Amino acid sequence: MTVSVQPIRSQADYEQALREIETLMNAEPNSPEEDRLDVLAALVAAYETKQGVTASADPISVLQLALRAQGKGQKDVAATLGSRSRASEILSRKRHLSADMIEKLSRAFAIPAHLLAAPYEVATGRLRRILVGGAAATAVVLGLMGAGTGLLLWRYGQDLPDAASLASYQPPSLMRTDSNGRPVEQRSFVPLGEIPPHVVKAFLAAEDQDFYDHSGVSARAILRASVQNLVSLGNNPAGGSTISQQVAKNVLLPGQPRSLERKVKEVLLARRIEANLTKDQILEIYLNQIYFGGSAYGIAAAAQSYFGKEPRDLTLADAAYLAALPKAPNHYRLDMAENRGRAKVRRDWVLARMADDGLISPNAAHLAAGEPLVIPN
Repeated sequence: MTVSVQPIRSQADYEQALREIETLMNAEPNSPEEDRLDVLAALVAAYETKQGVTASADPISVLQLALRAQGKGQKDVAATLGSRSRASEILSRKRHLSADMIEKLSRAFAIPAHLLAAPYEVATGRLRRILVGGAAATAVVLGLMGAGTGLLLWRYGQDLPDAASLASYQPPSLMRTDSNGRPVEQRSFVPLGEIPPHVVKAFLAAEDQDFYDHSGVSARAILRASVQNLVSLGNNPAGGSTISQQVAKNVLLPGQPRSLERKVKEVLLARRIEANLTKDQILEIYLNQIYFGGSAYGIAAAAQSYFGKEPRDLTLADAAYLAALPKAPNHYRLDMAENRGRAKVRRDWVLARMADDGLISPNAAHLAAGEPLVIPN
């Protein structure tokens, strides 16, 4: 797959990004394709916000996107309008929507009436052949191409969790075991002030270099991650999602399946989180919430599980390894022998990133990379 790493600067770039998103919806977890999906979704949302696009797309494109978002199609339009031929003519742009049709479609598919009432041209001649000839795939592309933020953000922005509630949220300390008494989830809350600076720096380098500079979404991080993942072919995956987006996903949208809707919601919620919480509050939630593999959730449980230490006792090398885990915990877990080689490569990459970002000296990174990476007996 050919992947552009250029920012979205034009309508053509935007339409191409939407088409690529469509092909990446079923990407494997922790794959370069999943990274690309994250990158594209965030870039699309950023472009739409920058353009200040309002819902002025042509009504048929809006209708097609709404149908697809709801898992519906032409037969549902036919049922709403009471005529299969009328539905076919509308979706193939052979006739205009009447006031009665607009009212029925608006009510049936929860589309604001003014979106369907905007003027548009009826397809004739060559344009009609192009639109009809592409069949279902063309309909999907046209729907995605035309709707823009006016419908995407309106629809996906409805009934979002309350981001402001996170201001008083504290990840719980807990221990859950299975029927044999083996831990399946353990977490111990630790305040950000009790986590050493070098540990925090390791996570910022690995997950969100621009955390203290962005407002929820980082175009710089997205583009950097895209370039890195293309160059490394996924051997040292980097994420395009910010820490704020990860908090939105893990705390406010837990268990939601991967979809364009979820990606857009993550971006919207990340911005709301940034508006309601301080950076340190967001970082504290992240470090205590994130999954580290096995039964370990949060930095305290991870430090204990992998090194038998409290967070305050972690070395630089320890911190870099733990910061390597959230991207793909089961790919780098030390308690799985087949992971140890790539775990060290990933840890050393984090150390190099810390040095490149000026968070530690090159000498400190070199010395830490020389430490063996093993689970203590």
